Amino acid sequence: MNVLVDSSVWVGHFKQRNEHLVALLEDGLVVCHPNVVMEVACGTPPSRRAIIGMLAELESTPVATQSELLAMVEGQQLYGRGCGLVDISLIASVLLGDNTRLWTHDKRLDQVARTLNKAYQPPLHS
Repeated sequence: MNVLVDSSVWVGHFKQRNEHLVALLEDGLVVCHPNVVMEVACGTPPSRRAIIGMLAELESTPVATQSELLAMVEGQQLYGRGCGLVDISLIASVLLGDNTRLWTHDKRLDQVARTLNKAYQPPLHS
């Protein structure tokens, strides 16, 4: 199983090292989405260039087209749930990806991922 790590998890990791995330990275199970790279790039992570480079080098999830995103929003009734375009693009990627789950600290995004059986649940101690 691959894990698409949302920017909210990365930000938390930058503030306080997350050993579970480190283990997933070492095992080659973390995948990324271009929008996550861009969200992190818009912030101020430590060692900014190195972090952005590392994220960009991770295996990428499938990226949905705008028509695929619109069809998914309608088909899965994802409107009115407090998720924006980036959130919806991450949901689409885990739906398009083979055996990929989404790890996020965003409550609304996590609820949508859970509804679709695509949420990643880390161990409680991480």
